Amino acid sequence: MMSESENAMVFEACGHVPPHPRWGPGSRMGVIGGLGEMGRLFGKFFQEMGYRVTAADLSAERTNREVVEESDVILFAVPLHKTVAVIRELVPFTRPGQLLMDLTSLKTLPIAEMLRSPAAVVGLHPMFGGRISSFRGQTLVACPVRIERADWSLLRRLFVDRGVKVKEASPEEHDRMMSIIQVLFHMTTMLTGRVLRDYGVDIAETMEYTSPSYRLEMNLLGRIFAQSGVLYSAITQMNPYTKDILGLLREGLDRYEEWYDRQDLNAFVEDFKRSAAHLGEFSRQAYQESSAILDFTVRLANSAAEEEKQEAAG
Repeated sequence: MMSESENAMVFEACGHVPPHPRWGPGSRMGVIGGLGEMGRLFGKFFQEMGYRVTAADLSAERTNREVVEESDVILFAVPLHKTVAVIRELVPFTRPGQLLMDLTSLKTLPIAEMLRSPAAVVGLHPMFGGRISSFRGQTLVACPVRIERADWSLLRRLFVDRGVKVKEASPEEHDRMMSIIQVLFHMTTMLTGRVLRDYGVDIAETMEYTSPSYRLEMNLLGRIFAQSGVLYSAITQMNPYTKDILGLLREGLDRYEEWYDRQDLNAFVEDFKRSAAHLGEFSRQAYQESSAILDFTVRLANSAAEEEKQEAAG
């Protein structure tokens, strides 16, 4: 987390504060990848804020280069695994006085590529998908690495005024945090899917034995596998901290196997207690919140089963 003094240092390093912010409503914005889900979502957002938005995409009328050369603000909204290459291709056509932003799940590499330009640079990571019904209550991580204080304040306020929580961080802080929020949980979910596959598990049959918590966990697992394998693979493969996470997972599995082989129940219990102590009060809060979610899950499942009965009978 960046302190206020660290944020101030970032802005001061960019020079003096201009009397009037740039890149506000009325500016020409080019969205590279503007016909994808996130491109459409943010294109609409900025258009509603008064920006003159032009989309560039594979099936769009305008080329990436044309849109970059004519825009004041350029927003990269292309798939994560293509972002660095697209930015690198277009940086030679940028100029001073422009602002470059991206919407990718990782920040270090895309921002490093944008910093090769003479333009101002802000990295953005929406912690939500392109199908949300409202921005209110959503979280947006922002890395304002090369931009004047007044310019960034204006842009930040656009999101805050729509109810978005803006969390500022350095690119390195962001990617390290994403190694926990994304890599750790996506990786363990993908490993669970792999075990279910290799073990030949019939998911429907397991549901006949299910508890509410298992049903919820399986719904979250299925939710990931219903989405893009390219996206989740890129998130795990491209994060610079993934190797650290893999090492810790491997070390944990080795210990569990060692304790299992020698039937050391106490070792499992002590390890469990240490993790519980680390989580502290959060565990109790999570238990209460998840209990409410599980109650809702049971009601939802019972309602679906009742509807199936009525359809079969009718």
